[in-house]
Amino acid sequence: MTADIIVHNLHYSYPPLTPDGDPVPVLNGVNLEVQQGEFVALLGRVGAGKTTLCMTLNGLVPHATGGIFRGEVTVLGLNTKEHPVADMARSVGMVFQDPESQLVQMRVEDEVAFGPENLGVPTAEIEKRVNWALKAVGLADYRDRSPLLLSGGEKQRVAIASMLAMYPRVLVLDEPTASLDPEGKAAVFNVLSDLCSEHQITVFMATQELERIARFADRVIVLHEGQVALNGPPAEVFQHVAELQAWGLGVPQLVELGHVLSQHTGQSYRFTSMSDAYRQLRRQARKVRMRKSQGPFPPPPSRAANPLAALSQIVVENLSYTYADGTPALRDVDLVLPPGEFVAILGPNGSGKTTLAKHFDGLLKPTAGRVLIERRDTRTTRVAELARLVGYVFQNPDHQIFAPTVREEITFGPRIQELPVTIASQRVDDVMARFRLTPYAELPPALLGFGQRRQVALAAVIVTQPKVIILDEPTGGLDGRSRQELLEVVASFNVLGRTVILITHDMRLVAEYANRAIVLLNGRILFDGPPRALFRQPEILAQAGLALPPITRLADRLEAEGMAAGMLSSAEFAAAWQARLPVKHKRKKKARRTTGKESTSDAG
Repeated sequence: MTADIIVHNLHYSYPPLTPDGDPVPVLNGVNLEVQQGEFVALLGRVGAGKTTLCMTLNGLVPHATGGIFRGEVTVLGLNTKEHPVADMARSVGMVFQDPESQLVQMRVEDEVAFGPENLGVPTAEIEKRVNWALKAVGLADYRDRSPLLLSGGEKQRVAIASMLAMYPRVLVLDEPTASLDPEGKAAVFNVLSDLCSEHQITVFMATQELERIARFADRVIVLHEGQVALNGPPAEVFQHVAELQAWGLGVPQLVELGHVLSQHTGQSYRFTSMSDAYRQLRRQARKVRMRKSQGPFPPPPSRAANPLAALSQIVVENLSYTYADGTPALRDVDLVLPPGEFVAILGPNGSGKTTLAKHFDGLLKPTAGRVLIERRDTRTTRVAELARLVGYVFQNPDHQIFAPTVREEITFGPRIQELPVTIASQRVDDVMARFRLTPYAELPPALLGFGQRRQVALAAVIVTQPKVIILDEPTGGLDGRSRQELLEVVASFNVLGRTVILITHDMRLVAEYANRAIVLLNGRILFDGPPRALFRQPEILAQAGLALPPITRLADRLEAEGMAAGMLSSAEFAAAWQARLPVKHKRKKKARRTTGKESTSDAG
């Protein structure tokens, strides 16, 4: 059988970033094949070349980018270097990470029909395809809406539907679910899986959705230093925990748990699925209980209370907001946030999360009710004044980046604050170093990857040291290390007593960092409290389409065996588990440390 995708000895460098610069190498001898109907996931760090590799599959690289291209890329028998993008687009669909870069119509239905119309598909067939594609991504009732007025996640669903409606033989997707809520992610992966199995469509997806690709992908390819570093079934690739972490990549949470338990106990734990982890740990829990009758596992520790909880920094009173087209977004919202909170705002796409947050810095003014920021009424306070108190990092970094270079973008805030030059310069240098942006200081931000532009946008806000920082889906599309580095910066900001507000669908992030979770549904507050309390309310999670982190689900299933329910992280789970192990296991661990040897060969 001839493979649908064949990449042979591919080398590619972008054109020089400056007139006197050198070409920028990205891919360095990539070799891979993808068979018809295969679902292949592509992993790699931010800037590893994933987007570049995706764009070679429909000819955008090199036809639209120029640069130095060596080797061959053949898709459906066509050499992409010899065939223009228009030819490739007839059978190769491409979904970009930024949906706004490919939405061109004023109605959702017209957007989804646009591709099939250009392919000359009969009208009746177009209608059938549009209905199917919109239903597949959960937007069947949105056909008359304007894409411009949708949330970021809803725009991404439209972009995916517009490609599905073209019935491509090969579908290439670059971080397509980064902005989607859990239900949206699940719907997209289910559709892609069906396309592969039922229609023999080949799917090639660059993604950081580790939990889902472990379940859905036939194969995982890891790109590192411009080459294919790992290539195999998910269960096989994700057992290379040490290598993946060294390369700055994450692994599914249960694989991580097995790795942590193996390190902590000296025993071998290898989990490939929830059922596998539950079966192994339940068996050992029963053995432990038989050996040592010491009651249930210790409960998870309580997080420290906010010492400033009695104060009010943000006050929302009876807030309602309706968009110009008549769409109600918020309804009678009441909320008080003290300084020093680390808050996660949750809810499905279109629930009002971003709309609520934009009231905190005055970008939106209430239709009814009011919002007070440190006793300033946002209805009458200038946005420029509120911006000194509240920094906002948009979901799409291109909505706020405007300066000609990275350094000037990050310097703009301190300059507006009229800080002394020496202080401003030191702050800028420090924040660029923390986000690993120093090498790009004199480059235009537009030349950086989407994930790196996210980092520029965040750095430009952090450097001003506002009292409140709002981050709208900050980790979408980031690799494991970039995600961790970003959150460490944000957490250190919070430790100083400043408020962090995260709009997110990443429940693992909520579990590990937030001390308060606010769930919105249809413009109203459905829940407001600690994440651990939220995780104990399945009816609220179901209403809002939220999913528990795998580690929490596993702990809950093991509650009957004495495990404390509601665990929030692998480290928390491992600490509770180790506390119940027989003494001899702890001695094994100590002996390994003494000899300087710690087994990781069976980690995961």
